[in-house]
Amino acid sequence: MDAKQANILYHDAAARSYDAKWSISFDQRCISYVRQRAERMLPRTHYARVLEIGCGTGFFILNLWQAGYVERAFACDISPGMLAACLESARLIGCDLDARAADAESLPYEDGSFDLVIGHAFLHHLPDPAAALREAHRVLARGGALLVAGEPTRKGDRMARVVGRLTSRAVRTAAEFAPKLRKPPPEGAASLTQDERILQDLEWDVDLHTFVPEETAAMARRAGFHSVRVETEELVSSVVGWAVRTLEAEVPPGALGARWGAFAYRTYLRLYDLDQRFLYRALPKDLFYNLLLYGEKA
Repeated sequence: MDAKQANILYHDAAARSYDAKWSISFDQRCISYVRQRAERMLPRTHYARVLEIGCGTGFFILNLWQAGYVERAFACDISPGMLAACLESARLIGCDLDARAADAESLPYEDGSFDLVIGHAFLHHLPDPAAALREAHRVLARGGALLVAGEPTRKGDRMARVVGRLTSRAVRTAAEFAPKLRKPPPEGAASLTQDERILQDLEWDVDLHTFVPEETAAMARRAGFHSVRVETEELVSSVVGWAVRTLEAEVPPGALGARWGAFAYRTYLRLYDLDQRFLYRALPKDLFYNLLLYGEKA
Protein backbone atom coordinates (compact mmCIF):
# COMPACT_ATOMS: atom_id res chain seq x y z
CA MET A 1 0.00 0.00 0.00
CA ASP A 2 1.41 3.40 -0.92
CA ALA A 3 1.57 6.30 1.53
CA LYS A 4 -1.39 8.18 0.07
CA GLN A 5 -3.71 5.17 0.19
CA ALA A 6 -2.59 4.47 3.76
CA ASN A 7 -3.38 8.05 4.74
CA ILE A 8 -6.83 7.90 3.16
CA LEU A 9 -7.72 4.67 4.96
CA TYR A 10 -6.25 5.80 8.27
CA HIS A 11 -7.86 9.24 8.33
CA ASP A 12 -11.22 7.97 7.11
CA ALA A 13 -11.17 5.53 10.03
CA ALA A 14 -10.01 8.23 12.46
CA ALA A 15 -12.46 10.93 11.38
CA ARG A 16 -15.32 10.12 13.74
CA SER A 17 -13.18 10.05 16.88
CA TYR A 18 -10.43 12.49 15.84
CA ASP A 19 -11.74 15.62 17.55
CA ALA A 20 -12.28 13.82 20.85
CA LYS A 21 -8.83 12.18 20.72
CA TRP A 22 -7.01 15.49 20.16
CA SER A 23 -9.34 17.72 22.22
CA ILE A 24 -10.40 19.68 19.12
CA SER A 25 -13.33 22.02 19.53
CA PHE A 26 -14.78 25.13 17.94
CA ASP A 27 -15.18 27.18 21.10
CA GLN A 28 -13.17 29.98 22.66
CA ARG A 29 -10.38 27.66 23.80
CA CYS A 30 -9.42 26.57 20.28
CA ILE A 31 -10.26 29.94 18.71
CA SER A 32 -7.71 31.49 21.08
CA TYR A 33 -5.13 28.84 20.19
CA VAL A 34 -5.48 29.51 16.45
CA ARG A 35 -5.62 33.29 16.88
CA GLN A 36 -2.38 33.23 18.88
CA ARG A 37 -0.52 31.54 16.02
CA ALA A 38 -2.07 33.84 13.42
CA GLU A 39 -1.10 36.94 15.40
CA ARG A 40 2.44 35.66 15.68
CA MET A 41 2.92 34.79 12.00
CA LEU A 42 0.54 36.81 9.81
CA PRO A 43 1.01 40.51 8.98
CA ARG A 44 -2.72 41.07 8.38
CA THR A 45 -5.85 40.33 10.38
CA HIS A 46 -8.23 39.67 7.50
CA TYR A 47 -8.00 37.76 4.20
CA ALA A 48 -10.75 37.54 1.57
CA ARG A 49 -10.31 34.02 0.18
CA VAL A 50 -8.55 31.45 2.34
CA LEU A 51 -7.78 27.81 1.48
CA GLU A 52 -6.71 25.18 3.97
CA ILE A 53 -4.83 22.24 2.46
CA GLY A 54 -5.21 18.97 4.38
CA CYS A 55 -7.99 20.44 6.51
CA GLY A 56 -8.78 17.32 8.53
CA THR A 57 -11.86 17.98 10.64
CA GLY A 58 -11.53 21.75 10.18
CA PHE A 59 -9.68 22.76 13.34
CA PHE A 60 -7.51 25.43 11.70
CA ILE A 61 -9.70 26.95 8.99
CA LEU A 62 -12.95 27.02 11.00
CA ASN A 63 -11.40 28.51 14.12
CA LEU A 64 -9.48 31.03 12.02
CA TRP A 65 -12.80 31.97 10.40
CA GLN A 66 -14.38 32.40 13.83
CA ALA A 67 -11.42 34.57 14.87
CA GLY A 68 -12.26 36.97 12.02
CA TYR A 69 -9.25 36.30 9.78
CA VAL A 70 -11.24 34.64 6.99
CA GLU A 71 -13.98 36.10 4.79
CA ARG A 72 -14.59 33.14 2.46
CA ALA A 73 -13.40 29.73 3.61
CA PHE A 74 -12.22 26.90 1.35
CA ALA A 75 -10.83 23.54 2.38
CA CYS A 76 -9.54 20.33 0.83
CA ASP A 77 -8.35 16.96 2.10
CA ILE A 78 -7.49 13.63 0.55
CA SER A 79 -9.72 11.85 3.10
CA PRO A 80 -13.48 11.92 2.37
CA GLY A 81 -14.15 10.97 5.99
CA MET A 82 -12.25 13.98 7.30
CA LEU A 83 -14.01 16.26 4.81
CA ALA A 84 -17.41 15.03 5.96
CA ALA A 85 -16.51 15.76 9.59
CA CYS A 86 -15.18 19.18 8.59
CA LEU A 87 -18.37 20.08 6.71
CA GLU A 88 -20.53 19.02 9.64
CA SER A 89 -18.54 21.22 12.03
CA ALA A 90 -18.79 24.11 9.55
CA ARG A 91 -22.57 23.65 9.44
CA LEU A 92 -22.82 23.69 13.23
CA ILE A 93 -20.94 27.00 13.56
CA GLY A 94 -22.61 28.61 10.54
CA CYS A 95 -19.61 28.76 8.20
CA ASP A 96 -20.40 28.45 4.48
CA LEU A 97 -17.38 26.29 3.71
CA ASP A 98 -16.44 25.24 0.17
CA ALA A 99 -14.79 21.82 0.62
CA ARG A 100 -13.32 19.43 -1.95
CA ALA A 101 -11.59 16.07 -1.90
CA ALA A 102 -8.13 16.79 -3.27
CA ASP A 103 -4.50 15.69 -3.28
CA ALA A 104 -2.26 18.36 -1.72
CA GLU A 105 0.34 17.70 -4.40
CA SER A 106 -2.13 18.40 -7.25
CA LEU A 107 -4.74 20.93 -6.19
CA PRO A 108 -7.99 21.33 -8.20
CA TYR A 109 -7.91 25.16 -8.16
CA GLU A 110 -6.98 27.75 -10.75
CA ASP A 111 -3.77 29.76 -10.53
CA GLY A 112 -4.01 32.82 -8.29
CA SER A 113 -7.28 31.80 -6.61
CA PHE A 114 -6.54 32.64 -2.96
CA ASP A 115 -5.21 35.42 -0.76
CA LEU A 116 -4.03 33.07 1.98
CA VAL A 117 -3.21 29.35 1.97
CA ILE A 118 -2.95 27.62 5.33
CA GLY A 119 -2.24 24.16 6.66
CA HIS A 120 -1.97 22.55 10.08
CA ALA A 121 -0.07 19.30 10.70
CA PHE A 122 -0.44 18.07 7.12
CA LEU A 123 2.98 18.36 5.45
CA HIS A 124 4.44 15.49 7.46
CA HIS A 125 1.83 13.10 5.99
CA LEU A 126 2.77 13.84 2.36
CA PRO A 127 5.17 11.81 0.23
CA ASP A 128 6.40 15.05 -1.41
CA PRO A 129 6.03 18.13 0.85
CA ALA A 130 7.94 20.28 -1.65
CA ALA A 131 5.31 19.56 -4.33
CA ALA A 132 2.57 20.70 -1.94
CA LEU A 133 4.41 23.97 -1.31
CA ARG A 134 4.75 24.53 -5.06
CA GLU A 135 1.02 23.95 -5.46
CA ALA A 136 0.28 26.37 -2.60
CA HIS A 137 2.40 28.97 -4.36
CA ARG A 138 0.60 28.36 -7.67
CA VAL A 139 -2.92 28.84 -6.30
CA LEU A 140 -1.98 32.01 -4.39
CA ALA A 141 -2.74 35.41 -5.88
CA ARG A 142 0.16 37.85 -6.24
CA GLY A 143 0.96 39.24 -2.83
CA GLY A 144 -0.75 36.28 -1.18
CA ALA A 145 0.65 34.49 1.86
CA LEU A 146 1.25 30.97 3.16
CA LEU A 147 0.95 29.87 6.80
CA VAL A 148 1.77 26.32 7.87
CA ALA A 149 1.68 25.33 11.54
CA GLY A 150 1.83 22.24 13.72
CA GLU A 151 4.61 20.38 11.87
CA PRO A 152 6.99 18.28 13.99
CA THR A 153 10.65 19.25 14.13
CA ARG A 154 13.18 16.44 13.92
CA LYS A 155 14.67 16.93 17.39
CA GLY A 156 11.32 17.76 18.97
CA ASP A 157 9.77 14.58 17.60
CA ARG A 158 12.63 12.44 18.89
CA MET A 159 12.23 14.00 22.33
CA ALA A 160 8.46 13.41 22.28
CA ARG A 161 8.92 9.73 21.43
CA VAL A 162 11.41 9.25 24.27
CA VAL A 163 9.02 10.97 26.70
CA GLY A 164 6.17 8.75 25.50
CA ARG A 165 8.15 5.55 26.05
CA LEU A 166 9.35 6.61 29.51
CA THR A 167 5.85 7.67 30.56
CA SER A 168 4.40 4.38 29.37
CA ARG A 169 6.91 2.42 31.42
CA ALA A 170 6.26 4.60 34.48
CA VAL A 171 2.50 4.12 34.25
CA ARG A 172 2.83 0.36 33.97
CA THR A 173 5.15 0.30 36.96
CA ALA A 174 2.74 2.47 38.98
CA ALA A 175 -0.13 0.16 38.05
CA GLU A 176 1.61 -2.65 39.95
CA PHE A 177 0.96 -0.66 43.14
CA ALA A 178 -2.28 1.09 42.12
CA PRO A 179 -4.43 -1.43 40.21
CA LYS A 180 -6.98 1.22 39.22
CA LEU A 181 -4.37 2.56 36.78
CA ARG A 182 -4.17 -0.78 34.97
CA LYS A 183 -6.07 -0.86 31.70
CA PRO A 184 -8.01 -4.07 31.02
CA PRO A 185 -6.12 -6.34 28.60
CA PRO A 186 -7.29 -6.17 24.99
CA GLU A 187 -9.84 -8.80 24.01
CA GLY A 188 -8.02 -9.66 20.79
CA ALA A 189 -8.23 -8.71 17.14
CA ALA A 190 -11.61 -10.41 16.69
CA SER A 191 -13.23 -7.87 19.04
CA LEU A 192 -11.96 -4.82 17.13
CA THR A 193 -14.14 -2.89 14.72
CA GLN A 194 -12.91 -2.41 11.17
CA ASP A 195 -11.95 1.21 11.95
CA GLU A 196 -10.03 0.11 15.06
CA ARG A 197 -8.10 -2.49 13.07
CA ILE A 198 -7.16 0.09 10.42
CA LEU A 199 -6.00 2.59 13.04
CA GLN A 200 -3.94 -0.07 14.79
CA ASP A 201 -2.37 -1.43 11.59
CA LEU A 202 -1.54 1.90 9.93
CA GLU A 203 -0.64 4.10 12.90
CA TRP A 204 3.08 4.04 12.09
CA ASP A 205 2.65 4.32 8.30
CA VAL A 206 1.09 7.77 7.97
CA ASP A 207 3.68 10.06 9.59
CA LEU A 208 6.34 10.34 6.89
CA HIS A 209 8.52 13.34 7.79
CA THR A 210 9.94 15.54 10.47
CA PHE A 211 11.44 18.95 9.68
CA VAL A 212 14.59 20.96 10.30
CA PRO A 213 13.80 24.71 10.45
CA GLU A 214 16.57 25.86 8.09
CA GLU A 215 15.83 23.10 5.57
CA THR A 216 12.11 23.88 5.63
CA ALA A 217 12.76 27.56 4.94
CA ALA A 218 14.99 26.60 1.99
CA MET A 219 12.29 24.27 0.64
CA ALA A 220 9.76 27.13 0.75
CA ARG A 221 12.14 29.44 -1.10
CA ARG A 222 12.68 26.82 -3.80
CA ALA A 223 8.90 26.61 -4.17
CA GLY A 224 8.89 30.31 -5.07
CA PHE A 225 8.14 32.01 -1.75
CA HIS A 226 9.97 35.06 -0.49
CA SER A 227 9.97 36.80 2.91
CA VAL A 228 10.12 33.29 4.32
CA ARG A 229 10.12 32.98 8.08
CA VAL A 230 10.26 29.86 10.24
CA GLU A 231 9.47 29.85 13.94
CA THR A 232 9.01 27.04 16.44
CA GLU A 233 7.10 26.55 19.68
CA GLU A 234 6.54 24.15 22.58
CA LEU A 235 9.51 22.70 24.45
CA VAL A 236 8.66 22.08 28.11
CA SER A 237 4.98 22.30 27.21
CA SER A 238 5.53 19.63 24.55
CA VAL A 239 7.40 17.30 26.90
CA VAL A 240 4.65 17.56 29.50
CA GLY A 241 1.97 17.41 26.80
CA TRP A 242 3.25 14.13 25.39
CA ALA A 243 3.55 12.69 28.88
CA VAL A 244 -0.07 13.67 29.52
CA ARG A 245 -1.29 12.15 26.24
CA THR A 246 0.57 8.91 26.95
CA LEU A 247 -0.79 8.76 30.48
CA GLU A 248 -4.34 9.29 29.24
CA ALA A 249 -3.91 6.53 26.66
CA GLU A 250 -2.47 4.05 29.18
CA VAL A 251 -5.00 4.31 32.02
CA PRO A 252 -8.71 3.32 32.00
CA PRO A 253 -11.21 6.07 31.05
CA GLY A 254 -12.13 8.18 34.09
CA ALA A 255 -9.24 6.94 36.22
CA LEU A 256 -7.68 10.42 36.41
CA GLY A 257 -10.80 12.12 37.77
CA ALA A 258 -13.23 14.75 36.53
CA ARG A 259 -10.88 17.71 37.07
CA TRP A 260 -7.95 16.21 35.23
CA GLY A 261 -8.71 17.78 31.84
CA ALA A 262 -8.93 21.33 33.15
CA PHE A 263 -5.78 20.87 35.24
CA ALA A 264 -3.80 19.51 32.27
CA TYR A 265 -4.92 22.35 30.00
CA ARG A 266 -4.03 25.08 32.55
CA THR A 267 -0.64 23.46 33.06
CA TYR A 268 -0.02 23.45 29.30
CA LEU A 269 -0.85 27.17 29.03
CA ARG A 270 1.55 28.07 31.84
CA LEU A 271 4.36 25.99 30.36
CA TYR A 272 3.74 27.36 26.87
CA ASP A 273 4.09 30.87 28.26
CA LEU A 274 7.37 29.83 29.91
CA ASP A 275 8.61 28.40 26.60
CA GLN A 276 7.85 31.46 24.53
CA ARG A 277 8.73 34.21 26.98
CA PHE A 278 11.99 32.79 28.29
CA LEU A 279 13.29 29.56 26.72
CA TYR A 280 12.73 30.57 23.09
CA ARG A 281 15.07 33.51 23.54
CA ALA A 282 17.88 31.35 24.84
CA LEU A 283 17.70 27.96 23.11
CA PRO A 284 18.03 26.80 19.47
CA LYS A 285 14.80 26.78 17.47
CA ASP A 286 15.14 23.16 16.44
CA LEU A 287 14.74 21.91 20.03
CA PHE A 288 11.10 23.03 20.08
CA TYR A 289 8.47 20.58 18.91
CA ASN A 290 6.17 22.46 16.51
CA LEU A 291 7.33 24.30 13.41
CA LEU A 292 5.51 27.30 11.86
CA LEU A 293 6.25 28.47 8.32
CA TYR A 294 5.34 31.77 6.64
CA GLY A 295 6.02 32.94 3.09
CA GLU A 296 4.70 35.36 0.50
CA LYS A 297 4.13 35.26 -3.26
CA ALA A 298 5.81 38.19 -5.00
